[in-house]
Amino acid sequence: NLSVSDAIDSVEEAFSALARGNVDVPMPMHIGIEETAAAGPGDCHIKGGYISSTPTFTVKLACVSFYKNIERGLPPGSGIFIVVNAVTGAPLGVFQENRFMTDLRTGAAGAVAMKHCTTVDQEVVGFIGCGAIARNMARAAAAVRPFKGVAYAFAGAEEFAKEMEAELGMPFEVTATAKELCQMSDIIFTQTPGAET
Repeated sequence: NLSVSDAIDSVEEAFSALARGNVDVPMPMHIGIEETAAAGPGDCHIKGGYISSTPTFTVKLACVSFYKNIERGLPPGSGIFIVVNAVTGAPLGVFQENRFMTDLRTGAAGAVAMKHCTTVDQEVVGFIGCGAIARNMARAAAAVRPFKGVAYAFAGAEEFAKEMEAELGMPFEVTATAKELCQMSDIIFTQTPGAET
Protein backbone atom coordinates (compact mmCIF):
# COMPACT_ATOMS: atom_id res chain seq x y z
CA ASN A 1 0.00 0.00 0.00
CA LEU A 2 1.34 3.38 -1.02
CA SER A 3 1.12 6.31 1.35
CA VAL A 4 1.71 10.00 0.85
CA SER A 5 5.05 9.63 2.63
CA ASP A 6 6.14 7.22 -0.12
CA ALA A 7 5.49 9.90 -2.74
CA ILE A 8 7.40 12.80 -1.19
CA ASP A 9 10.89 11.89 -2.45
CA SER A 10 9.62 11.23 -6.00
CA VAL A 11 7.73 14.51 -6.13
CA GLU A 12 10.75 16.38 -4.75
CA GLU A 13 12.99 14.77 -7.41
CA ALA A 14 10.48 15.70 -10.15
CA PHE A 15 10.37 19.33 -8.98
CA SER A 16 14.19 19.40 -8.95
CA ALA A 17 14.32 18.05 -12.52
CA LEU A 18 11.74 20.66 -13.56
CA ALA A 19 13.80 23.45 -11.97
CA ARG A 20 16.88 22.24 -13.90
CA GLY A 21 14.91 22.38 -17.17
CA ASN A 22 14.95 18.59 -17.61
CA VAL A 23 11.20 18.09 -17.86
CA ASP A 24 8.82 18.48 -20.77
CA VAL A 25 5.42 19.34 -19.29
CA PRO A 26 3.02 20.77 -21.86
CA MET A 27 0.09 22.89 -20.78
CA PRO A 28 -2.91 20.77 -19.77
CA MET A 29 -5.72 20.29 -22.26
CA HIS A 30 -9.15 21.13 -20.85
CA ILE A 31 -12.55 19.94 -22.01
CA GLY A 32 -15.54 21.59 -20.37
CA ILE A 33 -18.70 19.52 -20.23
CA GLU A 34 -21.62 21.87 -19.86
CA GLU A 35 -24.74 20.64 -18.17
CA THR A 36 -27.43 19.60 -20.65
CA ALA A 37 -30.12 16.94 -20.72
CA ALA A 38 -27.52 14.59 -22.23
CA ALA A 39 -24.35 15.37 -20.26
CA GLY A 40 -22.47 17.02 -17.44
CA PRO A 41 -21.70 19.14 -15.73
CA GLY A 42 -18.01 18.32 -15.43
CA ASP A 43 -14.49 18.90 -16.67
CA CYS A 44 -11.83 16.74 -18.27
CA HIS A 45 -8.11 17.54 -18.07
CA ILE A 46 -5.40 15.77 -20.03
CA LYS A 47 -1.90 16.19 -18.66
CA GLY A 48 1.46 14.58 -19.18
CA GLY A 49 5.15 14.88 -18.75
CA TYR A 50 8.54 13.43 -19.50
CA ILE A 51 11.73 13.69 -17.44
CA SER A 52 14.77 13.66 -19.75
CA SER A 53 16.75 10.42 -19.95
CA THR A 54 14.16 8.29 -18.20
CA PRO A 55 12.71 5.11 -19.75
CA THR A 56 9.03 6.11 -19.46
CA PHE A 57 6.65 9.03 -19.64
CA THR A 58 3.13 9.36 -18.32
CA VAL A 59 -0.14 10.82 -19.58
CA LYS A 60 -3.14 11.34 -17.31
CA LEU A 61 -6.78 11.84 -18.19
CA ALA A 62 -8.67 13.28 -15.23
CA CYS A 63 -12.42 13.77 -15.16
CA VAL A 64 -13.37 16.12 -12.34
CA SER A 65 -16.29 18.11 -11.02
CA PHE A 66 -18.94 15.61 -12.07
CA TYR A 67 -20.79 16.44 -8.87
CA LYS A 68 -24.10 14.93 -9.97
CA ASN A 69 -22.35 11.56 -9.70
CA ILE A 70 -22.82 11.79 -5.94
CA GLU A 71 -26.58 11.41 -6.52
CA ARG A 72 -25.77 8.29 -8.58
CA GLY A 73 -23.62 6.78 -5.85
CA LEU A 74 -20.45 7.42 -7.89
CA PRO A 75 -17.39 9.53 -7.11
CA PRO A 76 -17.36 13.05 -8.60
CA GLY A 77 -14.05 12.40 -10.33
CA SER A 78 -12.02 9.68 -11.96
CA GLY A 79 -8.68 9.35 -13.63
CA ILE A 80 -6.52 7.11 -15.75
CA PHE A 81 -2.73 7.13 -15.98
CA ILE A 82 -1.00 5.64 -19.00
CA VAL A 83 2.69 4.83 -18.57
CA VAL A 84 4.43 4.76 -21.95
CA ASN A 85 7.77 3.29 -23.02
CA ALA A 86 9.97 6.26 -23.96
CA VAL A 87 11.97 4.11 -26.42
CA THR A 88 9.13 2.51 -28.40
CA GLY A 89 6.15 4.72 -27.60
CA ALA A 90 4.17 1.62 -26.59
CA PRO A 91 1.86 1.76 -23.58
CA LEU A 92 3.29 -0.24 -20.68
CA GLY A 93 0.42 0.10 -18.29
CA VAL A 94 -2.95 1.69 -17.71
CA PHE A 95 -3.88 2.53 -14.15
CA GLN A 96 -7.38 3.65 -13.20
CA GLU A 97 -6.61 5.62 -10.08
CA ASN A 98 -9.81 7.53 -9.30
CA ARG A 99 -7.84 10.29 -7.57
CA PHE A 100 -5.71 7.98 -5.40
CA MET A 101 -2.39 8.92 -7.04
CA THR A 102 -3.57 12.49 -7.60
CA ASP A 103 -4.29 12.93 -3.90
CA LEU A 104 -0.94 11.37 -2.95
CA ARG A 105 0.93 13.61 -5.37
CA THR A 106 -0.88 16.73 -4.19
CA GLY A 107 -0.15 15.93 -0.56
CA ALA A 108 3.49 15.20 -1.38
CA ALA A 109 3.79 18.52 -3.22
CA GLY A 110 2.52 20.25 -0.09
CA ALA A 111 5.19 18.46 1.96
CA VAL A 112 7.92 19.57 -0.44
CA ALA A 113 6.69 23.17 -0.23
CA MET A 114 6.57 22.99 3.57
CA LYS A 115 10.08 21.50 3.69
CA HIS A 116 11.68 24.14 1.47
CA CYS A 117 9.55 27.26 2.00
CA THR A 118 8.96 27.32 5.75
CA THR A 119 10.98 27.27 8.94
CA VAL A 120 10.76 24.96 11.94
CA ASP A 121 9.37 27.75 14.11
CA GLN A 122 6.32 27.96 11.83
CA GLU A 123 4.38 25.29 13.65
CA VAL A 124 0.68 26.04 13.12
CA VAL A 125 -0.66 24.55 9.89
CA GLY A 126 -4.11 25.55 8.63
CA PHE A 127 -6.28 23.46 6.31
CA ILE A 128 -9.05 25.19 4.37
CA GLY A 129 -11.17 22.39 2.97
CA CYS A 130 -11.22 19.10 4.86
CA GLY A 131 -11.73 16.31 2.33
CA ALA A 132 -9.47 13.57 0.97
CA ILE A 133 -6.73 15.90 -0.25
CA ALA A 134 -6.60 17.69 3.11
CA ARG A 135 -6.06 14.36 4.84
CA ASN A 136 -3.09 13.66 2.58
CA MET A 137 -1.79 17.20 3.12
CA ALA A 138 -1.92 16.65 6.89
CA ARG A 139 -0.17 13.27 6.59
CA ALA A 140 2.47 14.81 4.32
CA ALA A 141 3.03 17.77 6.64
CA ALA A 142 3.47 15.31 9.52
CA ALA A 143 6.18 13.54 7.51
CA VAL A 144 8.08 16.85 7.39
CA ARG A 145 7.77 17.77 11.07
CA PRO A 146 5.31 17.91 14.00
CA PHE A 147 2.75 20.72 13.89
CA LYS A 148 -0.46 22.03 15.43
CA GLY A 149 -3.38 21.76 13.00
CA VAL A 150 -6.21 24.20 12.42
CA ALA A 151 -9.17 23.25 10.20
CA TYR A 152 -11.95 25.12 8.45
CA ALA A 153 -14.56 23.92 5.95
CA PHE A 154 -18.25 24.43 5.27
CA ALA A 155 -18.69 20.74 6.15
CA GLY A 156 -16.49 18.03 7.65
CA ALA A 157 -13.97 20.10 9.63
CA GLU A 158 -14.86 18.52 12.99
CA GLU A 159 -14.55 14.98 11.59
CA PHE A 160 -11.28 15.87 9.81
CA ALA A 161 -9.75 17.36 12.96
CA LYS A 162 -10.79 14.41 15.11
CA GLU A 163 -9.49 11.83 12.61
CA MET A 164 -6.19 13.59 11.95
CA GLU A 165 -5.51 14.21 15.64
CA ALA A 166 -6.06 10.49 16.36
CA GLU A 167 -4.05 9.30 13.36
CA LEU A 168 -1.13 11.72 13.58
CA GLY A 169 -0.97 12.26 17.34
CA MET A 170 -0.88 16.03 16.85
CA PRO A 171 -3.40 18.57 18.17
CA PHE A 172 -6.08 19.91 15.82
CA GLU A 173 -8.74 22.53 16.36
CA VAL A 174 -11.58 23.85 14.22
CA THR A 175 -12.22 27.52 13.47
CA ALA A 176 -15.52 29.20 12.69
CA THR A 177 -14.21 31.16 9.69
CA ALA A 178 -11.45 31.05 7.09
CA LYS A 179 -10.32 34.47 8.31
CA GLU A 180 -9.84 33.13 11.83
CA LEU A 181 -7.83 30.19 10.45
CA CYS A 182 -5.60 32.55 8.46
CA GLN A 183 -4.96 34.71 11.52
CA MET A 184 -3.91 31.67 13.57
CA SER A 185 -1.80 29.83 10.98
CA ASP A 186 1.85 30.08 9.98
CA ILE A 187 1.33 27.77 6.98
CA ILE A 188 -1.94 27.38 5.07
CA PHE A 189 -3.00 24.60 2.72
CA THR A 190 -6.13 25.22 0.66
CA GLN A 191 -7.74 22.22 -0.97
CA THR A 192 -11.28 22.92 -1.98
CA PRO A 193 -13.15 23.51 -5.22
CA GLY A 194 -15.29 26.02 -3.35
CA ALA A 195 -15.36 29.58 -4.60
CA GLU A 196 -16.46 30.91 -1.22
CA THR A 197 -14.91 30.63 2.23
